[in-house]
Order: sequence, then C-alpha cells, then structure tokens
Amino acid sequence: MTQFFTSNVFADTELKTSDVFVTATRTPISKNNVIADVTTISSEDIERAGSSSLPELLQRQPGIEISNLGGAGKVSTLSIRGTSSTHSIVLIDGIRVGAATSGFSAIEHIPLSQIEKIEILRGPASSLYGQDGIGGVIQIFTKKGVDGFKPYVGIGYGSYNTANFQSGIRGGNNQTTYAINFAAMKTDGFSAFVPNFNNSANGANLDKDGYKNYSLSSSLNHKINHDYEIDFQYYLSKGKNKFDNQFAKSYTGVDYKNETKQESYAVNLKGQINKIWQSSFRVGQSTDKYLDKQKFNSSLGAFGEDDPSLSDLYKTTQDQLTWQNNIALSRGSINLLYDFLKQRIKTTDLYEKTQRTNHGLMVGYSLIEDKHNFQTNIRKDFNDAYDDAITGNIGYAYSINSNWTLASSYGTAFVSPSFNYLYALADPYALGNPNLKPERSNNIEASMRYKDDNGSLNLTIFQNKINDFIIYTIPDDEGSRTSTQNLNKVEIQGLTISGDHFFGHFQVKGSITAQSPKNEDTDKYLPRRATALGNLNLNYYVGYWNIGIEETFSDKRFDDKENTVKLSGYALTNIVADYKMNDKLKLNLRLNNVFDKDYSLAAEGLSGFKYQTPGRSLFTNLRYDF
Repeated sequence: MTQFFTSNVFADTELKTSDVFVTATRTPISKNNVIADVTTISSEDIERAGSSSLPELLQRQPGIEISNLGGAGKVSTLSIRGTSSTHSIVLIDGIRVGAATSGFSAIEHIPLSQIEKIEILRGPASSLYGQDGIGGVIQIFTKKGVDGFKPYVGIGYGSYNTANFQSGIRGGNNQTTYAINFAAMKTDGFSAFVPNFNNSANGANLDKDGYKNYSLSSSLNHKINHDYEIDFQYYLSKGKNKFDNQFAKSYTGVDYKNETKQESYAVNLKGQINKIWQSSFRVGQSTDKYLDKQKFNSSLGAFGEDDPSLSDLYKTTQDQLTWQNNIALSRGSINLLYDFLKQRIKTTDLYEKTQRTNHGLMVGYSLIEDKHNFQTNIRKDFNDAYDDAITGNIGYAYSINSNWTLASSYGTAFVSPSFNYLYALADPYALGNPNLKPERSNNIEASMRYKDDNGSLNLTIFQNKINDFIIYTIPDDEGSRTSTQNLNKVEIQGLTISGDHFFGHFQVKGSITAQSPKNEDTDKYLPRRATALGNLNLNYYVGYWNIGIEETFSDKRFDDKENTVKLSGYALTNIVADYKMNDKLKLNLRLNNVFDKDYSLAAEGLSGFKYQTPGRSLFTNLRYDF
C-alpha cells in the first residue's frame, strides 16, 4: 500500500478511474480502502444522464435531497443526510466555489457536459477542508487531457424547446496533456410558480421562465521531469435566467431576470522531493457573481418597488492556497497540510464587513496493514471573524474477508455563518447578527459493506448532533440584530442502504435513506427534509443497447420551520436508453417523469406559491468522438 501511495498520489490518470477516490483523504487511494461513506458518479453515469442537470443527477444519489425554485437555472440547494444547504462544500478540481453572502454553491449553473467525474463524501469533513463541512463534500472533476488527439461534438434537443451543444478537444502525450471543452444550452422552461388561479397575485407569474448557459473549461498538464509536474486549470459558466416573484402583482411591469457568472482558475506544482516525501503547492481563485436585473427602490411609490432600471449585485471572490505534504513511513503515512482562504464580497447592498480570512493547519495519519485500516486527522482553523476552531476525525475499518468489511468513525465539524447572517444591513427585517457563533457538530457512524465481482451492498447508520444551530425568526420590530440567532440544537439520526448487483445482462441498483432531521427544541422537522428518500435503477445491457428504468422517491416534507406548509411526497419514473451506433457515435434517449407527476421541491410564503417542476419530458442527445 505504501508503494501504491507514493507512486500514484499525483498521477492524473488515477483520478479518472472509478476505483480510486480522492476527496475522503485529499490523496488518491483505492475506493475499497475509504472508511467514510462515499459515492462515485462516473463518466458513464454522467453521459447516461443526458440532458439532466447537475441537481437532477445529485437528487438520484444516496442521502441527497434537492430543493429547486422552478426548473433549469433556478436556485437549487442540496442537503446531505438532512443537514442544511450551507453545511456542504462544493469543489471544482480542488477549488472551493460558492457565495459567501448566502453560504451555498450555485450547483444549478455547473453543466454536466463539463464534468468527467463526481465524488461525494457524506459526513463531517472540516478536519480535512475546514469551515462548512458538517454535511459533506461534493467534488467535481472537469474533463482533462488524454493521450492522443480526441476531439468530440454533441448535440441534443427535447421538451420545453431545450437545446444543447458541446464540443472539445482532449489530447497530449506522455509528457504534456491538454483539454478545452465548450458547452451551451438554452430552454424556454415553464412558469417557475405552479399556476394557482385561486391566488390572484400568482397571475402575474404565469409566463415561461427560460434559461441560457454558456460554459468553458480547460486544463494543461506538463511533466517537467520524472519527479515534478505542473498543471493549470480554468472553468467558466455564464447564465441568463428568468424567475418568478410572489410580489410581482404589486410591482407591475417588472420581468424578473438575473445573470450569473462562475469562474475558477488554479495552478498546481507537485513533485517527489525524495523517496518518501511528496509535496504539492496549489494557488487559485474562484468567483461567484449574481446580478439581479431589478433592485428594490424605496423612493418609488408609497412603500417602494422593484426598479428594472437598477441592478442588484452580489459577488464573492475566494482566494485560496494549499500546501500539502505526504510522507511515507515504514508503517503508514503522514499528511501535513496548510490551507489559506480569503473571502471577499462586493455588493450594491450594505454590509458591515466585506471580507474575512482563514488559516488552517492539519495533521493526518493513515495505516493499512493486513486486515486493518486506520485513519485520523486533526485540524485547527484560525479565522479573523470568530474564535479558533479545532476539528478532528478518527476512523477504523476491519476486513473480515475479501468480501465483507466493518467500519466506524467519529468526527467533528463546523460551519462559519454566512455574510448575510453576520453582516447584512440592507433589510431592516433581516439584519445580520455579528455575535453569531459557528455551528458545530459531532457525528458518529458505523457501516457494513459487501463487495464481489457482481456487485456491492453498503449499510451505514449515523447520528449527527449540531449545536448552535442557526435559525431566522421574523422580528417583532424592524431593526432587530437578533432576528438570526444560535438557538437550536439539531440531532439527525439515520440509516442508508445502497447497493448494486448484476444478474447476467440485468443490473439492479439503488438506495434508501431513513432519517430524523428534527429541531430538538421545538420537536419540528427541519424545512425541506424528508424522513425517507431513495432511488431504484433497473438496467438491461444487450448488444449495443443499454435500457433502463429510474425510480426516485421521497416522503413528504415541510417548507417552513413551523411545519405548516406541506410539500407532498413523490415518486418519479424515468426511462433511458443508450445506443452505440458504432465506436464513435452514441445516441441517448431519455423520457423523464413518465407518469407526469405533479410535485414541488420548494415553496415561498405561507400559501399559493409553490415552485413547479418538469412534467413528462422527452430528450435526445447525439455524441460523436472523432
């Protein structure tokens, strides 16, 4: 194992294989040796998703719930194992992305056509990645260079006048590899709000809310010599979006729109210092820009109105630096890490503070010997906005035989309050509270796993206790700095069962999660969390065809913390077919929501404003690899 670790820790080709996992340890190891609860979404899974969005694909993964505000390009947040949308970290090629104002990442603007592979880590991750790691980590790997010269092109069309185009070149040799990938999509969409003729205020929203996106990713990797290499990466996504507003009746003449931009770039130098010491130095930056094409103007009318002549800007810039050192010992290995993160915001609204800086130091140790697998990390974060935070993780796995493994782990994590929670001053009914403390969690879990040549089975039980849970309460009077408070304690207990198995040409794959995401103080369920959710895939492989049925289901949820606005449960059925016409040409056909199920993943206000989701819809995609 030591030889595998030292020889492959920086090999880019290893990152592209489905049996190697990076996110759970920040070093590539065999997925069979990962103690944590993880999932890999391969390039084949992504191609099979066709015209699906990233939120739709994540919604079909174990333990993940998605809230979407009305279709493609609309705000989509994720919950891992019942935690909040601000409790998870999203990385693109190792670079943290997201908005420091809201505290979550705009996953709805990351096109699947740019993605080679996705790794999902469920459970506490602050001891590896610092702040915001209570729920887990989702790391996205964009398409990288390969040997040879391999251009590709793809087109697709489907319901709601949805069209997409993708093209790119991936190539290189044993010394230098490169890739550049471009994609575009547009859709007419549908009304983001569910039509409700009993609510006259909804009449102003009965229009189609379309979306356009253009994206680009590129990478360059060069091996300087046998021991050192350098790589560059760049990612860009720009979107134009229409949405609905519950106050549209009052603000006549406003066609609600926004524009978004996500961008990240990094350079990484890595090398073998000596026989036992490897080191990497990464520096990068990400930006998240949200531009509302209308801004509330208090000088209009008696109470003010949204003004289409003004724009509202929210922009987050995150400067990042990581120095990582891996040292192989005679027994096990040590991982030493320094992280730097500086978050800056630029906005047309008023904030008390517009930047903060965090320094993180981590020491980790791992040992794989005979049937025993041990991993532990401890980290300390120094932040200029709140007290220092110490987090840790310890995990152990025992291989009973070549098929069965038992594992258990304990970890702590924390989430830094968003700038909106801490420093916002524009809305007198949602003023930031600079005295907020970070949310902190203690998570314990145990798992039993089985794997053979035909499939796998995983059972994981978990308990996550979150202290100083942040809630928002509408104040009695405007101007209150305590509308957002550390009041609640939350305990989430749950069980996830997932697995897959081949019976000849027939594959069964699925998962189910049962959980209790409750506020201990009020005994109410957390908003937009179900007590049961899961998925089931039935695939049949015959000749050049791969035909499958996808079933995704969820129990009821509540949209508000008082549990008065109910979101009904649902079960969605999709049919998908892949046909390989020849070695270069592939066809993907997808029929989503076969039975035209009406359901909502989110609502706004107390009544009459539920967000709509796609009905029965057909998509086709064609891809040609030169």
